[in-house]
Amino acid sequence: MARIENLGGEESGATTMLGACIRKEILCHLASVRFWVATLITVILAAGATLVAARDYESRLERYEDRLAAQQRELRNVSVYSFLQPVVLRPPEPLSVLDQGFDARLGTEVRIHLFGIPTHATGSSRGNELLAGLPAAEVDLTTIVSVILGLLALLLACDAVTCEREEGTLRTLLAQGVSRRVVLAGKALGGLLTLCLALTAALGVSFAVLTPTVGWEPYAGRGLRMAGLVASYLLYLALMFLLGLLISLRARSSARALVVAVLLWLVTVVVLPQVAWTAAASLVDTQEAASRTEVRERRLAESERRRLGEAFARHPLRRAFSGHTAISYTAGSHGGVRYRNGSAAYYDALREYYGFAVRSGLLQAEQSYATHRRYEERLRQAERLGFWLSAASPAVLLDRLSESFAGTSFEDHDAFLAESRRYRQTLLTFLTRQSAFRSWRWFTDDPPERLYPWPRFLGLRPEEVDAARVHLLFNRLSSAAIQPKLQLQRSAAEADPSRRLDLAGLPGFAYRGPKLRDCLCRAAPEGLFLLLLVILTGAAAWSRFVRYPVR
Repeated sequence: MARIENLGGEESGATTMLGACIRKEILCHLASVRFWVATLITVILAAGATLVAARDYESRLERYEDRLAAQQRELRNVSVYSFLQPVVLRPPEPLSVLDQGFDARLGTEVRIHLFGIPTHATGSSRGNELLAGLPAAEVDLTTIVSVILGLLALLLACDAVTCEREEGTLRTLLAQGVSRRVVLAGKALGGLLTLCLALTAALGVSFAVLTPTVGWEPYAGRGLRMAGLVASYLLYLALMFLLGLLISLRARSSARALVVAVLLWLVTVVVLPQVAWTAAASLVDTQEAASRTEVRERRLAESERRRLGEAFARHPLRRAFSGHTAISYTAGSHGGVRYRNGSAAYYDALREYYGFAVRSGLLQAEQSYATHRRYEERLRQAERLGFWLSAASPAVLLDRLSESFAGTSFEDHDAFLAESRRYRQTLLTFLTRQSAFRSWRWFTDDPPERLYPWPRFLGLRPEEVDAARVHLLFNRLSSAAIQPKLQLQRSAAEADPSRRLDLAGLPGFAYRGPKLRDCLCRAAPEGLFLLLLVILTGAAAWSRFVRYPVR
């Protein structure tokens, strides 16, 4: 029983000493000028960067809503299926206010059409173009934590042991019976708690700026992701502090420790990432892959044009202009067409042609997508090489981690493109179910029961127009006597609501952003690697401190 009481007393005494060591470290750090200067700079930069990012988010959100409304108006005016090319949009990510990542740099909209599989998005400009010229426009809270607080963590720890050894306080402390384990744990925990105060100040001012500008409503369901973002900051600061502590245990003097700490920060945070990505770009040749891809896609496009040209010329009504030919032709992007004022025979011939064109276009889209994927894989090789070359930088790991939790990573952009490709398949299924490819409605909104071929403006039937008089009669359509009738007929057709497609069953598209599970899966490699570095650095510091000379 006495032995148990002694053990309990020893544990209680160790806990008391640990608490005392933690308080001592916190008070020492709070008394240092470097802590208050770094914290002040962090708070000022966090407030400015968050304000700029919040306003940019508002601008991008407004543009997203305007574009969404414009898309709805555009869909209401579609009259032929080949013009049905909806635009899918990715809303701005609210957490991009804290970590911009790729959210404002990559495209946010994709036009869906059958003859192209989405490989990239457009609309990549910032919400407010004037913000691009501001220095703070490229800075976010993650950058501030990585650069400013990362340096502070190194500076707080780099002389934590050497300074006490030089002053003799470390020898006195150990002589009083305080174990080395308690001393090291006190220094580590005290330093981390001090860094938490600086981080809390930065987070507090960011949320104070964020709340009236963006509000809390967009953050519904994102609380756990935000917690993951904060946890990433803490893990990074823990590693940087332990690296500084290890420097303090290795350096012979406080001055040398300070120099080594600054050099380590400069190399790992500033130099290494730039050198790594530059080296990756030079080691993996993407220019040749881009040239080969361009040549392949050009050949595919030329082959497609030749194939379609041959198919169009197979039918005599399509081969040459006649009284049956439609005179009003509008070509939309990516194969969208609209004819008017043609005969039933001509429209039947076009229906046969476009049935072939759709099948050929779908095949060509698959081939073009496969070509692009090979090129993209080459780009990904350079990206993966750059990451592994720079993985020794804690700042790079933090960037990858925070982007994953904020939903602003390149993988999130890829997820949007993947969702766009799935929606294209959904649209293809919808058009097939509507028999769009086998009907006149693919290319014309002329009602079958009210056809008005162009010879009727001249008092003729299509069959009465022979080949010798086609161009002569066609030129008469531009005369002052015929043009008003033609324009009146076209205006009536445009205003006729019955010519609009009924798109009540058209599937909708909504991109909700990443789920927590997706964020955890993406962040797992970098998070585990960063945690492993923390454990290894802590073990190295403990191994060194056990044999550390106090004189």
